[in-house]
Amino acid sequence: MKINLKEELGLNKDFEVKASNINMEKSIQMQLSMAKMDNIQGKEGVEISEQTLKTIQDSSQFVKDMLKMNDKESALIDDMEMTDTMQLVNRICLRVMGNTDEEIKEMFAEPVDGEDAGKE
Repeated sequence: MKINLKEELGLNKDFEVKASNINMEKSIQMQLSMAKMDNIQGKEGVEISEQTLKTIQDSSQFVKDMLKMNDKESALIDDMEMTDTMQLVNRICLRVMGNTDEEIKEMFAEPVDGEDAGKE
C-alpha cells in the first residue's frame, strides 16, 4: 500500500509499505507500547518517565523504519510534536491492518453535535 505524508510533513511522496507479517508484528508491538503508556496509573515517577521515553523513541523509529525514510525525511519525524507522531503511528498501524485512509479519518473524526443522538 502507499502512504502519503503531504498533510503531516508536506512531503509529496508515496511511501510503499507492505502488509507483511513482519510489518504486522511491528504494528502490534507499537500498539502495545502505546497501550502501556495509557496504563501508567499507580506507577512511580521513574517508571512513568522510562515508559514515556521508550514510547517516544519507539514511535519515531517505527515511522522511520516502516516508511524506510532517508536521513532528511527522518529529521522531519524528529521535529514533529508528540501527538502528531502518535497520530501518524496510529494511521500506519491501521493501514497495515487493512484500513483505508477514509476509514481511518472516520474513526478519528469528531462527532458533530447531535450526530450520534439515538444511535446505540
